[in-house]
Amino acid sequence: MTFIPKTFLATVFAAAIASPALAHGVHSHSVDLPVIGSGASHEVVIKCSHGYALSGGVKAGDRMSPNGPLMITGSYPKTTRSWAVELTNRSGRPTGAMEASVTVYAMCGYRH
Repeated sequence: MTFIPKTFLATVFAAAIASPALAHGVHSHSVDLPVIGSGASHEVVIKCSHGYALSGGVKAGDRMSPNGPLMITGSYPKTTRSWAVELTNRSGRPTGAMEASVTVYAMCGYRH
């Protein structure tokens, strides 16, 4: 068994992340959500202007919990260049127009 010091592994990992061959950018999009019926879902998609969607999600603190809570039920790559977040109304009533909002973001990677 070969022993590899942790400092060596950390250096290799940091060099791989800081590689100038791949750049990253975070794109975000804020949306006032439409009326979402009880039990229904709504998908919000953000596209990378260039590069590939590496990850994504929702900004914490958004108004996703009106009187009837909206839950994030999915966060996934929609295509190689876009990220989707799905919200589902888990309450017993429809949400009101513009009662909830969300900011979706995607981390996009590209070569320069």
